[in-house]
Amino acid sequence: MAKRAGTPERAAPRDGAGLPLSYAQQGMWFLERRAGTTRYADPMTFRLTGELDATALRESIEELVRRHEALRTRFPLVDGRPVQTVAPDVPVPLSLTDLTALPAADREDAAARFLAEDLRRPFDLAGGPLVRAALLRLAAQEHIMRITLHHLVSDAWSWWAVLLRELEQLYAARLSGRPSPLPPVPTQYADFVRWQHDWLTGPAYPAHLAYWKQALADVTPLPPLSLARPAPPGETRPPRTKWLTFPRPLYDRLRATARRERVTLFMLLFAAFTRVLRRYVDTDDILVATRGGFRTRAEFEKAAGFFVNLLPVRTRVTEDGEFRDLLRQVRRNLLGVYAHRDVPFERLAADLGLWRPGFRPAISVCVSFQTTPEVPPALEGLDVTPVDHDPFSPYPLDLGFYEDAGALRALLTHHPDPYDDTAAGRLLDDLRQVLDAACREPEET
Repeated sequence: MAKRAGTPERAAPRDGAGLPLSYAQQGMWFLERRAGTTRYADPMTFRLTGELDATALRESIEELVRRHEALRTRFPLVDGRPVQTVAPDVPVPLSLTDLTALPAADREDAAARFLAEDLRRPFDLAGGPLVRAALLRLAAQEHIMRITLHHLVSDAWSWWAVLLRELEQLYAARLSGRPSPLPPVPTQYADFVRWQHDWLTGPAYPAHLAYWKQALADVTPLPPLSLARPAPPGETRPPRTKWLTFPRPLYDRLRATARRERVTLFMLLFAAFTRVLRRYVDTDDILVATRGGFRTRAEFEKAAGFFVNLLPVRTRVTEDGEFRDLLRQVRRNLLGVYAHRDVPFERLAADLGLWRPGFRPAISVCVSFQTTPEVPPALEGLDVTPVDHDPFSPYPLDLGFYEDAGALRALLTHHPDPYDDTAAGRLLDDLRQVLDAACREPEET
């Protein structure tokens, strides 16, 4: 069978000598080392109500780690530079913390403290493992499951579309005494890394780089918004979050407006937020980023790993311009960015002089649209519900949109130094107002 264009022509070696990092991994590794502590823990936490077979759960998690090389990867230093090595076997014990000896009224608080402390536990990047699992027993038929990966080996698609879906099948098989029903993973993350390094030295890359050179010529970082407050002395406070739920009538109007203007819903939302940002900066050159991914090839869809890419988007937003014109520009810009999204941000920034290793001075705002359905695993015999935790973002402002089950919500993750709760609330209120106006009179917004 002929290979698709862009399909990896050769597998990465598995000789234990160490493989290079992907460009996204390089950037995150440097940021982690600079911070001196684990910032990029990627946990999944669920409340399990019903008759749990802890042995079947542990064996299912072990099988996930066996199947996916990324979960058996560590990042030692060789000649002062990180490489990734894949261990043939990584034991992942499922730690059990029994809280049933506590008074019933105290168990939830104890569980919350455990989960908060677990999130702060550092990973040993060089020694591994970069996966851990914990089970809290609150009652005979009530548990909390926490599985944590380091972001170097995972992303949202890995969790929601791969690992949790496989966990469903593996747990059901273990309960009935059957072997794993899952076929081997055809392409592993190390193969993607080999493909990426080959592609960046191949004939296609210069044309992609030329696009980015033109799109980002003479670009300057977005200055702090006028809403920013100076950071108080002392330790930096952790990020905070604020939700905005769009009323159903507005959500329906937004979808109708997007169809009428022949744009995606995200393009409409993105354009509106750039208009909001323009109110608080003294420039019409608005540089923000959106998240893309390298799973543009079918063979990468079944692999766990860190496939996220950061895509800079530059928009000219005039104070008195028509929103319809802005929307057309955003559509054109985003289509161009998506067409060239195989260029890693870290390589792009290095080639264009946008950053020094370990720093991202050009990007302070990120806007993204969550496209992976966040469906909890259907574990046989159990009612499974998510346990939320505050996400982390390296960007002072990180706006994510979530469309699910006929609803649209926005989550703004903001660093309270410099953007406090009042500033975050004002930005979301402005966003809702701009979108409401865009639905009524897009040529005058």
